[in-house]
Amino acid sequence: MNYNAYIGIDLGTSGCRAIAIDDQSNIIASSHIIFVPSHSISPISEQDPIYHWHCVHHVLTQLISELFQQQHYKIQSIAVDATSGSILITDELGYPQTPLLMYNDARAEEQAKLIAGIAPAESGAHGATSGLAKLVFLQQHNIFTQTSKSHLLHQADWINFNLGAPLGISDENNALKTGYDPIKRCWPDWLDLITNRSILPKVVPPSTIIGILSEKLCTEFNLTYAPKIAAGTTDSIAAFIATGANKIGDAVTSLGSTLVIKLITDTPIFLPEQGIYSHRLADKWLVGGASNTGGAVLKKYYNNDELHAFSQLISLGDDVPDYYPLLTKGERFPINDPDFQPRLLPRPHSDVAFLHGLLNGMANIEQLAYQTLQQAGASPVRSIRTVGGGAINLVWQAIRQQHILIPFIDAKHTEAAFGAACLAQKALTISTSSTSST
Repeated sequence: MNYNAYIGIDLGTSGCRAIAIDDQSNIIASSHIIFVPSHSISPISEQDPIYHWHCVHHVLTQLISELFQQQHYKIQSIAVDATSGSILITDELGYPQTPLLMYNDARAEEQAKLIAGIAPAESGAHGATSGLAKLVFLQQHNIFTQTSKSHLLHQADWINFNLGAPLGISDENNALKTGYDPIKRCWPDWLDLITNRSILPKVVPPSTIIGILSEKLCTEFNLTYAPKIAAGTTDSIAAFIATGANKIGDAVTSLGSTLVIKLITDTPIFLPEQGIYSHRLADKWLVGGASNTGGAVLKKYYNNDELHAFSQLISLGDDVPDYYPLLTKGERFPINDPDFQPRLLPRPHSDVAFLHGLLNGMANIEQLAYQTLQQAGASPVRSIRTVGGGAINLVWQAIRQQHILIPFIDAKHTEAAFGAACLAQKALTISTSSTSST
């Protein structure tokens, strides 16, 4: 008897993970590899795209081997998520002409100014780290020879191509920072003032079937059939999907190096002056923003052992200073001000009291962030799930619940690869239902 398996592959900021799930969305196999640290020096952030493919090939080989050691599973589909804004250029055969410029490559400051004078304020293409700014940087510095058959690929597109999908297909979420219009669902006309649109990929919704696993890989993996390849999404949206949030009003707070909130709503909101942006999520919208506060501030003052020990000593009823914890000046959301100053004084003598103040300040920022979304017209928040390294700090969660009087519920999963596997599974459901209705 064959059992179905659906594979999600996640290329995050530090490594690659693959997860396989069954028809009941149970995890049945997983594999992981950590990336070799990049030697790029800020504002440069480059990786070798071929190395990234080798990492994916490695985890996929391990995963499929583990899968077939248990029972006879039939792999139905594969979906990939990757970092947002990471791009490369290939020739007409798919051979890389440039390095993979990563999500945090910030060299394109002058190109971002050019885009700012042309693109609508609500476009996701603004900023030196956007995919479009990187493309213009590569073009203006003659880092590749552009022809009518050159292709811009996002990181996920590159992996899909190596898996067997046609060259030059992307998804609506990864394409956002390259200038894609998620409302009209097309590349907008204003892009003609910046670049030749022939270099841009065809864009489809996540979970759209875009190809099948190559014959070469099927042979390598001893598969007598070809699993389907489904369009994926960005790593942050895949992590959101993994939590189980799927209804209007479901929100997720990510307590990582920064503090990111996302809320499912029924209409898109684009308020760049407030740091609010929206992604498509099937027939709904994912609205949110990212603050510069978060775990990176905590780690400036405490190591992991200290964070754990001092958190246990916090008395929730104690008065604390009114902090706005940031590493340096500048905030994106819920206050969008590049000159906004951190507020970390006065510092008490007690390390425990100082930590309490930091956590309390971050809870205040999170509360203000959700209030800002509500004032902007987002759907009312019904529940909050928490992901990221800070999610395991129960004292921090208790402090947050003092400020935010909304039900906190456990995330189903927190791995982006699980969310990608859900998209792979959904692709088969969509395919089956569309076939049966024709």
